Amino acid sequence: MAEVPPRVDRVFPLADAAGYPGNDFLDTVWFFPAEEGATYRIWMLTEAEAPAVEIEDVRFEPVKVIEGPPPTPPREQGLRRPGRWVDFGGGHDLFTEVSQTRPFAPMKFFGVTPEEARSSWLVVTAREDVELHGTIEDAERMLWGIARADAGTTRIHPSVVTVGEPAAFRMEYRLGDRALPPEARLRLMVPRAFAEPQADDPDAPGWIEIVESDAPLELESIGFPTESHAKRDVIYRLPEGLPAHRRVEVLYRTDFTYLFPCAFRDLDRRYWYSLMPVLAPAVSVDGKRAYVPPLEGAGHVVHHVAGPPERLFLFLPGRRTEDETLKLVGLVTDGYRNTPPSGQVHLPWRLVLEGEQAVELGTAAEHLVRAHRFEVPLPKLKPGVYRAKAVDPRTGGTVAVSNPLEVLPANSARPRIYWGEIHGHCVMSDGCGDYAGMYAHARDEGTLDFAASADHACYFSDNEWLRMQDITNGFNESGRFVTLVGYEWAGSQGHRNVYTSGDRLELFRGMCRRTSELNAVYDYFAGRTDVVAGPHTGHTGDFWAHHNPDVERFLEIYSMWGAFEHIAHENLSKGAVLGFTGGGDCHVGRCGLSPEDVARAGEVPLGLSVAIKDKCGLTAAVMPELSRPALVAALRDRRTYATTTARILLDFEVAGIPMGGRKATTGAVEVRTTVHACETIDRIEVIRGGEMVHKGEGKGKDQTFSWVDP
Repeated sequence: MAEVPPRVDRVFPLADAAGYPGNDFLDTVWFFPAEEGATYRIWMLTEAEAPAVEIEDVRFEPVKVIEGPPPTPPREQGLRRPGRWVDFGGGHDLFTEVSQTRPFAPMKFFGVTPEEARSSWLVVTAREDVELHGTIEDAERMLWGIARADAGTTRIHPSVVTVGEPAAFRMEYRLGDRALPPEARLRLMVPRAFAEPQADDPDAPGWIEIVESDAPLELESIGFPTESHAKRDVIYRLPEGLPAHRRVEVLYRTDFTYLFPCAFRDLDRRYWYSLMPVLAPAVSVDGKRAYVPPLEGAGHVVHHVAGPPERLFLFLPGRRTEDETLKLVGLVTDGYRNTPPSGQVHLPWRLVLEGEQAVELGTAAEHLVRAHRFEVPLPKLKPGVYRAKAVDPRTGGTVAVSNPLEVLPANSARPRIYWGEIHGHCVMSDGCGDYAGMYAHARDEGTLDFAASADHACYFSDNEWLRMQDITNGFNESGRFVTLVGYEWAGSQGHRNVYTSGDRLELFRGMCRRTSELNAVYDYFAGRTDVVAGPHTGHTGDFWAHHNPDVERFLEIYSMWGAFEHIAHENLSKGAVLGFTGGGDCHVGRCGLSPEDVARAGEVPLGLSVAIKDKCGLTAAVMPELSRPALVAALRDRRTYATTTARILLDFEVAGIPMGGRKATTGAVEVRTTVHACETIDRIEVIRGGEMVHKGEGKGKDQTFSWVDP
């Protein structure tokens, strides 16, 4: 496998920069893999009078301005000439000044209005001798030998693919008015989540071939780009070039596609996580130094859509009191838990509530709130444990069974149990799916009581962060659905998720030099009871060396990366005092009900990364009420537990000390637990010091268990 080098020069369209009311700058995310020892020159094509650029905390001021030619016809007085280039000078050691830790940083533009930004571009180049002038297309030709406007157009069939299904993609690449010279290269991107491209066996998955071409092509390499671990590049050599208006048609077959709905349309690989469609092209005419994609909108888009309805899920609350308003939620999904499914949904099932009293709830079709979702109000129930089931009236067979609901007396002092997921990702970092849509999905489809985004702090800008917090706050509704403002810090010492019970949270980026060490984060938040943090499963780094018990109060013991009990055992044995959460780290904006493949569990990727192969976990929070302060207090006081999705109700104590508590004791220690499970309990294991010291036999779905440790 050949390694494909990154493009040296970068063009950042300011049209993509974000603003926020009251801020005097626009901003975006800087990604530039600067080379050690190299120097660079920075330019901006803009009509702004006096722009300035700030990358991380390094500010760049104009050195000179190159005005463009007079407009033809003359433009309105006061508007600047086209082709106005602002030179911020050369000799910038961007590796030392900005990118030494990681090539990501916040980038701000001052003195540029949103209107001016729409026709402005920032250019960073290692070719310091080149004096840019003219249009952005002229500049691209000077730097790369070809402009994006010259790089052709594409179309693909099929452009709509049902999730998880095999596909044979045929992509047509066609040039415009400019030809590709001899020895040009054509690069095609294939997601690593798809079959590995190969040209050896036409009957095997991953087969890729040129089926038609107006010029000869030779397969040069299949490899990984240095810029992205989620993609593969197939590179063809065009020894004779490709004439203007000529075409190339490529076939690629895969036995597997993404399991989640999303539209992939990015052509420029601006970031490693850009959402590029399969067979997205780029061409090089300068000896493979720069691969240049077509303009956005000139290439194909691939839509991955949900499959037909196949599965039914029933959700009840966790633990509530008899005087609360309760409901049963039903959800029809495709085979991979995607909603809404494609096609007609039929809801013939009869609904029954079983437990301390049996209640006929009618049919699902009587309670629709959407075509695939129904909500059934529950009557006042006696204290006890309940489960709902859906029955097929034709066969009498059970189609689905809900999780257990425990109803307490109205005056009970026992805390409630709420379900949530606080580790979601979406398009605001290295995922897909709308940010607001992620919360709506968590509340309505995932049927969660609480949720939080933990998008990577390095992958969004300051202005975007302000808007993200606004959206998070807008979804927060105490007593119904609680959201936490939070993010994921990823630096040299692993990954940590940070949350607050407040409306705003100070942002720390692990890829920025000043905050690349974890102590910068923990020292800042030390002593604050409104903030809590925890390590992200296998990405913990040297946990014990950087553990701060004042802030770091929980460990994400399970996520879509798998189970990490060994980290818990190791650090608990060293004296750590931690609670546990079950998370998703779902990168497709689907908190609480992420994609899963039951038949190939643990074998196939469930997101954009090939490493994420397990379904989303859940966190149970044991607390007196559903509110932000109560949730952060539960996380800080270790009153949470994790599951691998099943909404199991659990009470646990040791020597009379409830979960999360601390107290000295002497003599024999009794371990007691009461479990209300979703399936028949197989066994109950007691772990002490990382070792199983006792195993009890399972007895049905509801069980009280005790064991004395002598």
